[in-house]
Amino acid sequence: MKKTILSLISFLLLCTSLSSQQVICGYDLVVDQMEKQYPGYRKSINKTFENAKQQHTLTSHSNMTYTIPVVVHVVWNEEVEKLNDSLITSQIEILNEDFQRLNEDADNVRDIFADVVGNPMINFTLEEVIYVETDTLFEIDLFANELADNVKVSSIGGSDPRDVNRFLNIWICKIQPITFAGQNLGQLLGYAYPPNDLDNWPAELMVPNPNFDGVVLDYRVVGKNNPNMVDPGLGEEIQFKKGRSAVHEVGHYLGLRHIWGDGQFGALDSCDEDDGIEDTPNAGASSEFTCNALQNTCSASADDLPDMIENFMDYSTEECVNSFTIGQIALMRGVLESQRCQLVQLNCDVSTTHLAKINISIFPNPSDGIFYIESAVDDLSIFDIHIYNATGTLQNVSISGKSIDLSSYPSGLYFVEGKNKTHIFQQKLMKH
Repeated sequence: MKKTILSLISFLLLCTSLSSQQVICGYDLVVDQMEKQYPGYRKSINKTFENAKQQHTLTSHSNMTYTIPVVVHVVWNEEVEKLNDSLITSQIEILNEDFQRLNEDADNVRDIFADVVGNPMINFTLEEVIYVETDTLFEIDLFANELADNVKVSSIGGSDPRDVNRFLNIWICKIQPITFAGQNLGQLLGYAYPPNDLDNWPAELMVPNPNFDGVVLDYRVVGKNNPNMVDPGLGEEIQFKKGRSAVHEVGHYLGLRHIWGDGQFGALDSCDEDDGIEDTPNAGASSEFTCNALQNTCSASADDLPDMIENFMDYSTEECVNSFTIGQIALMRGVLESQRCQLVQLNCDVSTTHLAKINISIFPNPSDGIFYIESAVDDLSIFDIHIYNATGTLQNVSISGKSIDLSSYPSGLYFVEGKNKTHIFQQKLMKH
């Protein structure tokens, strides 16, 4: 009975938030739902957040532009949901503009914040667009603690991801409105799982499911000048023309929180909550899709700054948001240098630290094309073995027994990775 009452209170708080914000990002839903299923998830995310901030101060890659390869899955039911390539390409262009401070409105920052905004130096390349027709609906079930992750599983109407360690997977679909007793309470625009410190979890309890890692977007908010309208369920429709829902969700994917600190979905005063970033001003609530430059939700101290409606991690309208702060940038780059380092081809394996490592040797290495694996494991067929080129693209390479045949592939650097539920091996290959 107590559990039921607590669940009802949480739902009523969410309803209050949806009624005032109308259209929401699902990051806070993700963390809340995962915490309900796996107590301690929030603590794990917080630990990852702190580690990422510390990591960036130790790295030697501070002046490097990082490139993230992207795979887009368009999972559609009605024809209008099958977005054309121009909107997909436009979305990648928007990510590149906003994550390299090339956006036309980058200078629309109030003087009070001019010294704290910066260039993340993060680039995105579109590797593949996968179209999947489906008759599945992608719904949010708050009582069952379920998000729309069925969009990520081919066997139940979605699309299986490309390697989530090496690619940012973005799923585009129609996210069904959040309803209760037949009432439309609000529309989720998208959500993303933050990076998780995987070694905090036992091997049999990986949270979230590694194959669910990535970003989910509603098809109506993708790309510039998307012609589709979003109905928030309150008697009006909104058109999202700047494609910045993806920017916001990728921010979450790279470790950022909402600037008001996520105090109960923004329904309660969050002035005592913090996003963990020193140069974002304290905020007590989201901007609720306005552009109010006078908004100051935490004004207890004389030197308090107004809310930063320019920040990509607020809920301002798309016309307002245009910047990340230097502290937010350091955090995102810290994530790319630690928890998500395989995305940018750094020499690391943090995403597989829960697996025991097997030492192997490969010879000859370099080679003209034929490589042999020497290992204490007699039967390598118990491993899923994959070969990637230097850009992280999976190669359709012939692997027979303990030999790898790259003779028909271009010269250059390759990576071999073998993995099962308990063990992993990795090695570099150099083909002449």
